[in-house]
Amino acid sequence: MRRFLLISILLMTNSPALFARDMQEMFGEVFFNAVVEVSGRTVSGVMVIKKDEANKCRILFTTVAGPKLMDMYISQNDYKILYVIKKLKRRIILRQFQQDFALISGLYLFGDNKNCENDSCTVILPKKKSAHYSFDAQNRICKAEYRGKGKLLAEVVYIYNNNDEIESISLRHHNFNMKITLSVRKLFPDV
Repeated sequence: MRRFLLISILLMTNSPALFARDMQEMFGEVFFNAVVEVSGRTVSGVMVIKKDEANKCRILFTTVAGPKLMDMYISQNDYKILYVIKKLKRRIILRQFQQDFALISGLYLFGDNKNCENDSCTVILPKKKSAHYSFDAQNRICKAEYRGKGKLLAEVVYIYNNNDEIESISLRHHNFNMKITLSVRKLFPDV
């Protein structure tokens, strides 16, 4: 009810930019147009990533028409499924999504085993894996890598707009054919 009241009040201000910014700041939700490409097959839709204060993220992936494909909580090392369609209900797939979105959202940076120097951080993960983050001059994540036994397994590139806001994120796996592209979905287009 509080969320509905807040949305109603913000809509009455006739300021779409204010509405979108306040929603993102209050609830930590970011809406993305998402495209997931795996071995020549493509799934697209809307993805909502919501970060909470307990170093967890909630990932909701729906088609553009509305049916839910996946709804899960992720942390640095674990995940909890709220809903997933039957085709995605495989442990290896869900574990891969957990690793990918922990890397994308920066959850690994909250780990204990990290070594930060100048414009980069390396986080040592279980099973001889690691996450490497590079930062730009504004201290924003510009690149992230996931490595296993010294090999590059996945790479994430972040693109920012002129207002220092994330415009798009792309993740590409090097050990199998999978790519995830997220572009920020504007709730209200600029007028």
